Amino acid sequence: MSSRILVTQLSQDLSLPAWLDQQDLERLVRQEIPEFRKIDTLRCKWEVQLSQPALCVQLQVLVAENKKRQVNYLIKSPESLSIGLKVPIKGDFQVERHMYEIVLPALEELYKNADKSIHFSPSVFKTNQKFNQIYLEYILNKGYAVANSLKGLSVTAMEGVLSKLAAYHAGTACYIERNSGKFRELPKLGNLLKSDGEVDELKGLYQMRFHEGLRSNDAREYEDKVKSFQKYVKVEAKLDARASFNVILNGSCWPNNVLIQVDAFGNVKDSLFSDFHAAKYGPAIYDLFSLLLTAPAEKSSRFDGYVKFYHDHLIENLTLLKFQGKKTSLTDLQLDLLKYGHWGFESATEILPILLSDFGSNDTDELFKNPVFGEQIRELLPWLENRGYIEED
Repeated sequence: MSSRILVTQLSQDLSLPAWLDQQDLERLVRQEIPEFRKIDTLRCKWEVQLSQPALCVQLQVLVAENKKRQVNYLIKSPESLSIGLKVPIKGDFQVERHMYEIVLPALEELYKNADKSIHFSPSVFKTNQKFNQIYLEYILNKGYAVANSLKGLSVTAMEGVLSKLAAYHAGTACYIERNSGKFRELPKLGNLLKSDGEVDELKGLYQMRFHEGLRSNDAREYEDKVKSFQKYVKVEAKLDARASFNVILNGSCWPNNVLIQVDAFGNVKDSLFSDFHAAKYGPAIYDLFSLLLTAPAEKSSRFDGYVKFYHDHLIENLTLLKFQGKKTSLTDLQLDLLKYGHWGFESATEILPILLSDFGSNDTDELFKNPVFGEQIRELLPWLENRGYIEED
């Protein structure tokens, strides 16, 4: 029997934030529970282990005949949060809202019409448009847990997550095909790669810390190559995705953005994405690199097998949905992985150290000196080099 590999929830109790109006919250509860009378007690905490910290609100409410019921919500807000480490990825709250309210329901409808029931996120509660928040079902108390682990996900767990990613990508490809121009409602990956002051500053800091940490991680032989490649990626790396298989990317496809439900044997019964704030239009392998170089226990040795598993399920879902466009071949995916190998390097050197850290800390000085990260990067650097993923054109 496989051991349970999921982390325990990390949270912090706090008072109700100023941006959350209790009257709005009461109106929402009343929509869900018509016999609602009033809120009896309220507690909230930040779920900081998610890819974007979200507020969990736990309510005990009085209903008819003074009976009590408990209601939980996971609430997302555009408010900037000072909790936890930030990732060097540009996101947008309005994009995420568009994904939850328009795109994800459309994807689920596509699969429903093909006689397949599937969900890509926790349930969303419909609210007044004046609410500047997204209210989600708090699914962490219903058998789901964040898929982040210092040991990484097992093969069976990875296959469960990859099958859902393939279904998501296939659905978005069909959604765009059948709704000409819909991809224009979302940012394009190429546009987001342009200079952004805050993101550039954060990337620069993480790249510097990674380079400084090579000696302490017993990888000093890569100092010159890494420094040169970091400079190359910053200045020279271009995106011409016209020949790639393009989808609506999740954009932050890391294990702390995946909620998984496992059975007693460690098999994934279901997986969901908790966050779409970085959703954008671009090559599917952007998400694939992000997931495969952060989530698995065995990252390099099983990489090709995971890519094939993803591709098999991608084609299966495209066929189910009667996709009319060109179905990308496994060779096409592998060529894209080589063409955009710098995404793999960035995932391994800028995102992976965060996922292996204490999410409640803001200490970037020690981020890259974590011995667990050191062990993994000593494995990944020669692998990235041998695959041609850190080669300058």
